[in-house]
Amino acid sequence: MQSSELSVQGQSLQTLYNLYFNKRLVVNRRYQRKLVWSVEEKVKLVDSVVHELPIPLILLAQRKKAGVETYEIIDGLQRLDTFFSFMENRFAYEGKYFDLDTIGDTKARLDAGDIEQGEERLSRSESLAIANYQIPVSIYRDASTSAIDEVFRRINSGGRRLSLQEIRQAGVLGSLADVVRRSSASIRGDGTFSENVALNEMDELSISRRGLEYGLAMEDMFWVRHDIVAQDDIRSSGDEEMVLDLVLDAVIRPWPTSGWQNRDVAYGVPRKIRTASSDDVNAAVDAVGVEELHQMILSVVGLVDDVMAGHGSLGRHMVKLETYEKGTQRQFQAVFAALYSLTFEDGMVPKSHEAVRAVLDNFWGRKLSIPTGGSAWGKDKKKDLYPNVKRNLRKAFYKPESKRATVQLNSRMYIDSLLQGPIAEEPLIELKQGFCTLSDPPVEDPDLFEQVMQTAVGMANHGKSAEGLILIGVADKPSAAARLEQIFGVKAVSLQSQLVVGTAEQIAHLGYDVDRWWRKWQAKIQSSKLSNEFANSLAHAFKPVFCDGLLLWEMRPKSIGKPITYDGRFFVRIGSSTQEMAADDFLSHMTMHFS
Repeated sequence: MQSSELSVQGQSLQTLYNLYFNKRLVVNRRYQRKLVWSVEEKVKLVDSVVHELPIPLILLAQRKKAGVETYEIIDGLQRLDTFFSFMENRFAYEGKYFDLDTIGDTKARLDAGDIEQGEERLSRSESLAIANYQIPVSIYRDASTSAIDEVFRRINSGGRRLSLQEIRQAGVLGSLADVVRRSSASIRGDGTFSENVALNEMDELSISRRGLEYGLAMEDMFWVRHDIVAQDDIRSSGDEEMVLDLVLDAVIRPWPTSGWQNRDVAYGVPRKIRTASSDDVNAAVDAVGVEELHQMILSVVGLVDDVMAGHGSLGRHMVKLETYEKGTQRQFQAVFAALYSLTFEDGMVPKSHEAVRAVLDNFWGRKLSIPTGGSAWGKDKKKDLYPNVKRNLRKAFYKPESKRATVQLNSRMYIDSLLQGPIAEEPLIELKQGFCTLSDPPVEDPDLFEQVMQTAVGMANHGKSAEGLILIGVADKPSAAARLEQIFGVKAVSLQSQLVVGTAEQIAHLGYDVDRWWRKWQAKIQSSKLSNEFANSLAHAFKPVFCDGLLLWEMRPKSIGKPITYDGRFFVRIGSSTQEMAADDFLSHMTMHFS
């Protein structure tokens, strides 16, 4: 384990709030998923401060990148959020609110109109006593990522403060954990492109509770709308366990048993059962590809959502019961496995949404039955059931002539997940409207390819493990979307406040179909002024993706572990722009980002 330093000191809430105010308290979403405390729990913690009772230690890991020091929260996320949300007047203590004029940082936010003062306020002296309250803070300096992950697991596994799935997923690296994490967040609606987000942003990525208005409304989530996973189970990451079972059914043959011991083994926890090992599961995921599997899972989930659009809950549609307190997880799991197999293994597509919906009507009230209860769902029972489910659903599918029909499955949910979170100033995300200029008549943009190559290099130069996203087919402003509609007759689709416009009409205008344009750009990338290693990686990462019939292009530039150039020139990402640097400045920049 890497040598590190551990120091413990008392820090006032005022000092910690200053770190929060300046976005220097960071949440790593590989193991810290959401805010979960209720108002009652938060008030109780504030009461402890008011009565000067001791508070458990906060554990932070010091991080330093590009000269900026941040602190990753290992233990104490819920407590820190409680303090800061109280200091920002998001809830009251005994009917009274923290006086925002008490400290400079809250007053600055008040004066800027970012927060509002509650009507009944604590006295200035009471508010100052809270702001000056000392909390023991342990700072882990120069700790490796693996050491931090291990500390988090040990803290949270002993007292069972986390659910089984949260413990499995906590800080785990690997293809299985990655695809489960990404897919779960995308389906819930709390995905972020970066793993690290400021604590200030966690409200928008957490599930609303009584008295706490967070960004995600439980009733709007796919799992709840369709009566698949119960609300209480989602709060304890039951949806991630559901996604884990879907992933295992997708990549492991024969279909594996679904049970807690099998899930543990898939994550590398030893159990005395015979099932696919962690190495086998990760290899199976890698054979498909994490990004590809992520998109495929979201495509099937999105298909279900589209099929039921305007027709209510899938659970109520396929299971005619009066109560859904425990959801319809196994019924959905079996249907998902069949849809996944029909689509991605057999290359079939739905005849229509109506046809699929008709087959699913009272699906589990016919001759099919499914085991229920809390015990493991054995592979032998799946072996008998899954082919029958698939056979029934096949009636609503057909085999098209197109060789790439499966790629054209609607990936709206996938695109939506890429656009989630604060991306306006994100250095590793770039949106482009398309391949044509907006002139009359439109012509191929002569500068686009060079811009994309420079941006890709700038993203790869962001750090040793940097991975960027370039998405072509999203308008940069409403006027551009309106102009594209005027020229090509394409109506934009609004996702996450972005306007998706697609590129198919532009490509057709230039005399190409999807396959020829794909091959053209891949060839241009491979013959460009990039190193062969990076050019091959970039060409492989360029691919089409579809959203409500609109064709977009996704490119994922990845660092090759060392700085790279384009045509002998040095490019980096500063905020949301790509900038060329002089050699000396570039060397200094790379020293900070690659050391």
